[in-house]
Amino acid sequence: MRRFLLLALTAGISIPIVACNPKKQSSLEPVVVETLISANESWNGDSFKYPRGQAEMKLEKITAQPGFKTPLHLHPQPGIIYVQKGSLYCETSDGQSLTVEAGESFASSQDTPHYCQNSGNEEMVVFSASAGAKGKKTTVLTE
Repeated sequence: MRRFLLLALTAGISIPIVACNPKKQSSLEPVVVETLISANESWNGDSFKYPRGQAEMKLEKITAQPGFKTPLHLHPQPGIIYVQKGSLYCETSDGQSLTVEAGESFASSQDTPHYCQNSGNEEMVVFSASAGAKGKKTTVLTE
């Protein structure tokens, strides 16, 4: 009986630990973790830097109709973008451009004026995650 109890206790501890292993998934693991993006600079080469103040993480869902275009703006904090649906086109004030399709991700520019638009013929859905500071804007208009 003691052996059975020891075996049950050992299995109860080891199975959750195995399930958290970030290496290749096996049939015992019910969860698959897939990194969509990992970056140490933005798509246009901006270095990341974090604003001073109390840290604040933000995740926003943005839905835009065909033809929508943002005004010229910048982001004073690092961020990542995931395009769930549609097509996103971004262009910096110095002419660098990027087109991202559904299922793709990128690290957003930081401190570089740019605009973005829905470049497709359907509704666009974008998720934007940023690492900023409490009380500070994540988007600053530059026009």
